Amino acid sequence: MKTMGFGRAVLLCTMMGLTACSGNRTVGQPAPANAVSTPLAEILASPEAFDGQTVVLNGILTGQCASLCDFTYAEDRQSVTIFMGSVKAPRIAVGRPVRVTATVHRGERQVVLTARGLEVGSKGGAP
Repeated sequence: MKTMGFGRAVLLCTMMGLTACSGNRTVGQPAPANAVSTPLAEILASPEAFDGQTVVLNGILTGQCASLCDFTYAEDRQSVTIFMGSVKAPRIAVGRPVRVTATVHRGERQVVLTARGLEVGSKGGAP
């Protein structure tokens, strides 16, 4: 019995250590390091100017769909849902900084953003 409890404790500590050490992650096609970010407020104010364009956003992940199909992205006091499209997102902790490369689509009632690349930074750090 003692061995079984010790084994579980070791496994738990290992899993916690791996989770805590998982720093930056990138999926899909990230933007070049020197790409200039577009403020979310600018996109939302004039979605027709960005329709069909690919933009780079720097903000915080504030929520994620359980099936990893989309996530809520926030920048200053504004937020949007960004759909993953063909990019498979990892499970991301709320509050993590993200750098998103996304295509903008002006819909009839809302702006739709589809991720092409996603860079996840360490909590409290930049992606």
